[in-house]
Amino acid sequence: MNKITESAVEQYAIDLLEKQGYQYIYAPDIAPDSETPERSSFEDVLLLERLKKSRWQNNPKQGKNH
Repeated sequence: MNKITESAVEQYAIDLLEKQGYQYIYAPDIAPDSETPERSSFEDVLLLERLKKSRWQNNPKQGKNH
């Protein structure tokens, strides 16, 4: 009998989300101490710049001033 591992569950979830159009990014690539940080600390759960960019793309009438 095969055991279900945490990495198998994680990979399954990643695959499902990618099929829905989400982009997977390896966490160390955007870590605060990486060459391309997208958060100032590991305690920052949301990637605010990505969220803002997405909002403006999905709601162009809102504009960047709101």
